[in-house]
Amino acid sequence: MCNEVYEVYYNRKISNSFSKLLEPNGVLRWLFDFVQQHTDLDFLIGKNKSKEWISIYRGLSRILTITKTQNSNIIKIDGAKAYKTILPELYGEKDISYNFKIEIEDILNAVETDTKFDRYYNNKKEGYYQNILSRKYGICGDENDEFVIIDKEAVVGFSNQKEKDIAFNKIQPKYKQFQQDLSIKDSKKYGKNREKKPVGDELDFLALDKEGNILLIEYKHGKNTSGIYLSPIQIGMYYDIFTSVPRKDLENAVFEMLDQKQKIGLINPKWPTPAHIKDIIPVLIISEYNYKSSAKARFDEILSFSKKQLGSKFLNNLGMYNYTVKNGLSKW
Repeated sequence: MCNEVYEVYYNRKISNSFSKLLEPNGVLRWLFDFVQQHTDLDFLIGKNKSKEWISIYRGLSRILTITKTQNSNIIKIDGAKAYKTILPELYGEKDISYNFKIEIEDILNAVETDTKFDRYYNNKKEGYYQNILSRKYGICGDENDEFVIIDKEAVVGFSNQKEKDIAFNKIQPKYKQFQQDLSIKDSKKYGKNREKKPVGDELDFLALDKEGNILLIEYKHGKNTSGIYLSPIQIGMYYDIFTSVPRKDLENAVFEMLDQKQKIGLINPKWPTPAHIKDIIPVLIISEYNYKSSAKARFDEILSFSKKQLGSKFLNNLGMYNYTVKNGLSKW
């Protein structure tokens, strides 16, 4: 296995023809305006080797995803099963000129009063704050913001599943061992080791700051105590995965995605583009943290222990912040 190689890439820039649908004077520009005016909605655009998409999210849930068809005048609308059940006539193949604003409003009115959707947004936990952060440093961003969000639910790509397995089999073992060591150290305090693979496939946010640093942002809600203190494992995995992408490829991808999102308006067009990529920095953002919680003390313990197990330089440039709607970001 050690002699096997894999190719890793990262670029979620969609095609210019697809992007132009959302740009000023584009056929779907009305959808951009609609999302911008609804504080509970946000975009996710991206691609992989097989398709590209424009998605509308409400917190953690995907209301709809637009993909292209072989006919340039026809788009396909898909979405999460729960939304398709509410209004099935919205979904399927539609003429590109079709305005479905009323249908989206009907869905939003339905989920607002249906408690089964609360966990995605209305409970004001993870989805709620991820949406706020994404909009604040994206579609509603200011040219003076310290950073902008380039991508969310960010993943690196592989040619196939075999190559992905090879890559993860090279990265994951040390984190699995660390989880086991934590359990042996104190299973009551840090949890039992259940032989599960460490999470490390999907990064909450990939951002870029004014100095040219790529920020690998993991988000946690303040009430997610175990998620907070175990986050060094997750953050370390993301860092290893994204730093395995050739630096020049990553730099080119980030700048291409930034340029595209500025043309659409998903990032403020006046936000100044850095001259080059300076560094890659792992970041933890926690919303509404309760300082009476034990999470910070345990987090510090695990981070200290991880440096002994994984090396003194492990997460040595980690940025840690608390976020509140009232005060914004502050050091955690």
